[in-house]
Amino acid sequence: MPFGVAEKIFHAQRYKDPPMRGRQSANPLNKLGFAVAREGAGPIRVTELGKKLLKGDGDIGFVFFKSLLKLQFPNPWSVGFSKKAGFNVAPLVATLMLISRLNARSKMQGLSKREFSIFVPTLIHYSQVDKSVGRIVGFREAKNKELYVRRFLSEFYGVRRIPEKMPSTLFDYGDNIMRYFRLTRYFKVVMDPLGQRWHVDLEPSRKTEIEQLLSEHKGNALEFKRLEDYLDYLSDIAKPQLPWEELDNLRGVVLSVREVILQFIEREKIHVENSSRALLEKRMETLAKDQLNEYLTELRALNLILREQVNKAKLIANREKVAEIIRALNETKILKKYEPEQFEKLIVDALRILNDEIKIKPNYLIDDEGEPIGHAPGNRADVECFYKSFSATCEVTLNTTKLQWVQEGQPVMRHLRDFETQHGRSREVYCIFIAPQIHRDTLSTFWMSVKYEYDGLPQKIIPMTTEQFAVLLKTLLDLRLSGRMLSHGQLFALYRQIIDKTHDLSGFSDWASYISDAIENWRRKMVST
Repeated sequence: MPFGVAEKIFHAQRYKDPPMRGRQSANPLNKLGFAVAREGAGPIRVTELGKKLLKGDGDIGFVFFKSLLKLQFPNPWSVGFSKKAGFNVAPLVATLMLISRLNARSKMQGLSKREFSIFVPTLIHYSQVDKSVGRIVGFREAKNKELYVRRFLSEFYGVRRIPEKMPSTLFDYGDNIMRYFRLTRYFKVVMDPLGQRWHVDLEPSRKTEIEQLLSEHKGNALEFKRLEDYLDYLSDIAKPQLPWEELDNLRGVVLSVREVILQFIEREKIHVENSSRALLEKRMETLAKDQLNEYLTELRALNLILREQVNKAKLIANREKVAEIIRALNETKILKKYEPEQFEKLIVDALRILNDEIKIKPNYLIDDEGEPIGHAPGNRADVECFYKSFSATCEVTLNTTKLQWVQEGQPVMRHLRDFETQHGRSREVYCIFIAPQIHRDTLSTFWMSVKYEYDGLPQKIIPMTTEQFAVLLKTLLDLRLSGRMLSHGQLFALYRQIIDKTHDLSGFSDWASYISDAIENWRRKMVST
């Protein structure tokens, strides 16, 4: 980094000394217990929680749940949130308690984004939960909500006049807090595609766990005599002990999740396969703790499968929703406002609508209902697609700058090669790369891989703009209007044609033009046949 750039960053961020930027970057890792990286605390070390996060093969929800369960103010690590300033809170537990008690008192369940952003960051003492519930109810009943908020903030901060930017700052805090809390999977968040409006409630399938947790934890901060004691606490993955680590409590959690699934099956009138029915009827009285945990994992997986089946059926039957997805894919200005995980979800929905796949497997982090809570990690494809005749990865990005090829080129080819190694021995494997615009440098990179080779062997990568991908969905919609379906074989024929044509073309510019023409010709053929 040039010195001039570093200097601008230093002054813009109001750093007090050059190492402050590094401290700011390390702060989240320290506070969440993933690492101990602080001057005077010895060599930097990654905790057990941090190691689980790095491996990426464990339950990310469990990792963040254990981490955020330990986060408290005050603590020996953060001197800014002191007992003298009124802090005594474990934010995760206090927020669970706040929503639980609010739901018991109000017909309107959960919290809006505005309510969450105002009343969760200002909940700084565990004894104030009921008072905060009362304030939320008062806010809902207030005729002049702006005046109500300003009076509350004036009282909270102990000032007469509230700065104009203060409410918007709270919204930033609320949004960031919710992003972390969602990762625990203990909150259900309904969010619009742009991430601007959301509503949060307790996750129904975790109801028993939340009840057990709140029966043992008040939401107060623990006391530590020494910094080392607190660091040991953060680093110990076994702490704090969870209520459902006891056999009877665990059995109660399993029964609760099973009941949620059975109610969902009845409500949606789902036909359940014999293997799934056997799982739901499994006797658990004699199961040991490890067996119960394994059974709970199987039930959560079944819950997710059933919800995905229902969601897909509803998507396919909803022509207006399909048309809405097509409009979004054609509006570049709107797409640029999407959150990355919401854009990935949009493409996953489109892939599931398209045809008769065996499985569409997104790799973004999901909650208990299959909704994204974070975008796909960097060590695998965004989406993995399995069809009867072929397999494919799908990579998506909102980046349309000249850095697109840097951030996407090598990773996309590497992910595809890893996927080929794992799944491509007996079938053809493709990669569909989708972006609002494909930069010419990205096209050139993929052209070299398709025309010549990547690491010794050619690949089958098909770059498409979101508008071109929308043509596939538009074709599907038109076919349905005439009572026909779009099979994966018809899509396969298009993909193969685009790859095979590279043998006759001399450059990536010609290839880009051909892809556009091929998609339009394919559409006309499908609709007219």
